[in-house]
Amino acid sequence: MTGENGMQASVALFAAILFSCVAVSSADAQSAQGIADFPGTVRVEPYRNPIIFIRTQLDDQTGKPARAGKVWVMDEDGSGLRQLTFGPNYDDHPALFSDGKHALYSEFRGDIFDRKAGARLIKLNIYSGKREVFAEDPGCSLHHVSLTAQDDKIAYQHDCGDRRSQRIGLGTNGHEINMRAVNPVILKDSVIFMHQKEPLAASRQASLVRLYGHGRGAKAVFLTDDKHLNRRPVGSPDGEWIAWQTDATGDEEIFLARIDGSQPRNITNAASNDGHPWFSRDGKWIVFESDRTGNLELWKINLETSEQQQLTFGGKKYSSREPRW
Repeated sequence: MTGENGMQASVALFAAILFSCVAVSSADAQSAQGIADFPGTVRVEPYRNPIIFIRTQLDDQTGKPARAGKVWVMDEDGSGLRQLTFGPNYDDHPALFSDGKHALYSEFRGDIFDRKAGARLIKLNIYSGKREVFAEDPGCSLHHVSLTAQDDKIAYQHDCGDRRSQRIGLGTNGHEINMRAVNPVILKDSVIFMHQKEPLAASRQASLVRLYGHGRGAKAVFLTDDKHLNRRPVGSPDGEWIAWQTDATGDEEIFLARIDGSQPRNITNAASNDGHPWFSRDGKWIVFESDRTGNLELWKINLETSEQQQLTFGGKKYSSREPRW
C-alpha cells in the first residue's frame, strides 16, 4: 500500500497494537504479559505528595552504576523511601498519574538504555507494587513519558529502528509532533519541547519551543535562545510558569520564567549541575536532581522563599535522578 491509504492503514495498525496491549490488572493477565509478582514491601499508609524517581545502585569501588536504574518513591520530605521495581531490566523516566496512586514508566528489554532493544510502558501501583502493560509496540521503544497533572494526557518518545518521533496521546487519539522535538510536555492549549538546532553538532545548542496545534496550521513560538543547551522543560500546574535545565551560565542550572519565556531567572544558582525539574502539584515547589554533593541526589526548592532542601542521601551507594511529583 502506498500514499494516503497506506498511511491510514499504518496508523490504524499502530493504534491496534497499542490498545491491544493495555492489560487488565488481574493476576492472570499480568502473568500472561510477563509481569512478575512484586517482591517488595506493600505500603498502606497514604503518601504525602509522593515523588517518583529513578535510583541506581553504584559500585563501592568505582562509583559507576552496578545495576540498572529502578523506580523508587518517597514522601515529599524524603521519608518513606521504597523501591518499586526489581529485576535486570533498565527502567526509565517515571511519571505519576493524577490519582497519586499509580505511576507510568518505561521498561527496556535489556539492562541498559538501548532504543533498538525495545521498551514498553508499564503502569505501576505505588502502594501494592502491582504492574500492568500500559502500551507497547513490538520491536519499538516507548520512553521519556510525561503526564499532565490534572487529566493524565500523555506525551512520549516512540523509536522504531533509526526513526525517532515524539507523540502526543495513544493510538487514533494521538498524533506525532511535526517538528524535531525532544522531551515534550503538554499544556492546556499547546506543547513545549526541546528543539536542537544541529542534532549532529559536537556542541549541543537547543531552544525551547511552544507548539500550538499540529499538522497544517500549527504555530511554533520559540521561548529561549538557541545559543545554549535549553532542555527538559516543564509547565506549572496552573499554566503560568515554565522551568527548564540550561547551561546558559556555564554549568547546568534550573531557570524559571513566565509561560511565554519572559522574565527568565536562575533559581538554583549553585556551583553544580542541576537538572530534570518538575513542579509540585500545588505549584509551590520544584524538585530536581543535582550533583552538588559529588553524587546525583534529589533536592527541592521553595519558589517563594528560594529555600533548597536535600531529599535523598545515597552517598556512594546510590544515585538518584529524574524526579516527578
